[in-house]
Parts: sequence; C-alpha cells; structure tokens
Amino acid sequence: MTRQPHEWAETPPPSVVPVSADLLARAGFDVRSDLGQHFLRSKEAARRLLDCAELPERGQVLEIGAGLGTLSEAVAETGHWIWAVEKDRRLEGILQAVLRPFGRQARVSISDVREVDLHEGLGADTVLLAIMPFDWELSAALTRHVFATTPKVARGLVVVPSRTLEKYQVAGEEAGGLRLREVDGISRFEFWPKAPEALRVVSIERRQ
Repeated sequence: MTRQPHEWAETPPPSVVPVSADLLARAGFDVRSDLGQHFLRSKEAARRLLDCAELPERGQVLEIGAGLGTLSEAVAETGHWIWAVEKDRRLEGILQAVLRPFGRQARVSISDVREVDLHEGLGADTVLLAIMPFDWELSAALTRHVFATTPKVARGLVVVPSRTLEKYQVAGEEAGGLRLREVDGISRFEFWPKAPEALRVVSIERRQ
C-alpha cells in the first residue's frame, strides 16, 4: 500500500534514503519545537561548515542533534570518525541508514546527549561539530554540558542563534570556562523550518 504524505507527520520511513529537509517539509513532518529542531537543507552548506572546522586528519567528531545526517555524512565522507547523537527517535532509521556505509567509522546514539557517557566513548582531542538547537537557552545548556563533562572535547564549531553568542559574551569569565568567537555566518534559509533569528557559526575554545 502506498504511504500517504501526511503519514510522515509522526514517523518518516527509514527505507527512504536520502531523506532531505525539503522532502520532510512537503510530507508535513511534525517538527519538535521543544528540541529547537531545524534541518539543514543542503550538503553544500554542510561542507562549508566542515571547512570552517579545520579538522585534523582522521580526527574525531562529536555531533549533537544529528537529525537527518546531512552534516554527519559530510564528516564521514572526509575520513573522520563521527559520533552522531540524536534525541528524536523518529529519525533513528534515517540516520542509521545514512551512516551505515561507513561502518565502524560512524557511531549513532539515539539519546539526549546529557544522558550519554561522553568521556567513555570519545578519544582525546575530539571536536564538537554541531548545529545546535535554535532555542538559545537549550543551545547554551548543551554546549556547557559537553565541555564540562569531559576534557576529551578539545574545541568546537557550532551553529547557534545570535542570542546564544551574545549571552556567552556578556557572561565572560562565568561562561563555563569557554571562549566563543564568531567565524562565519549562515543563512536562516539554509534550514527547514527557517531559523527564527540570525545564526552564527561559532568557534569554541577552552580558556587557558
């Protein structure tokens, strides 16, 4: 029996690969606002973010909110090890299918990152590379959690709402020992749904 588009509102079929953000939009996928959920629309944008990250050869990457695996796949295609963490169980089949061809080079966890043992699962000098939730409070909380949980995450490159960056800059020394620096911008139209405010591509480093 043919699946009707509205049936995707709850669970997109894992057998359909690749599944793009635009396809989800046309299918009426029910975006979870409580997760600050927005999906990257193009692999070109993912590759630009990867270039900004300046990852070391064969480096390790932690991605939060992996979604449809657009950024995850771009990371794995360049030979880096990727741990993709995604909370929304509806996306598990899609994410697994995207990363399955990379074998042990890619790991998928369907969980809240705050409930994952990051220290046990990561190697030294891991880079956080993520499109953070577009809820600035949640985005800031997750960033602080990752860097406070394990010293194995050495630095990061994230897409965050402008307010997240502004809050960290105001906090200064109280910002969890982190230094955030804007290195690029990205259009709100690169995402579905369109981001509700301006976005920043931000480098994160630990304060010495």
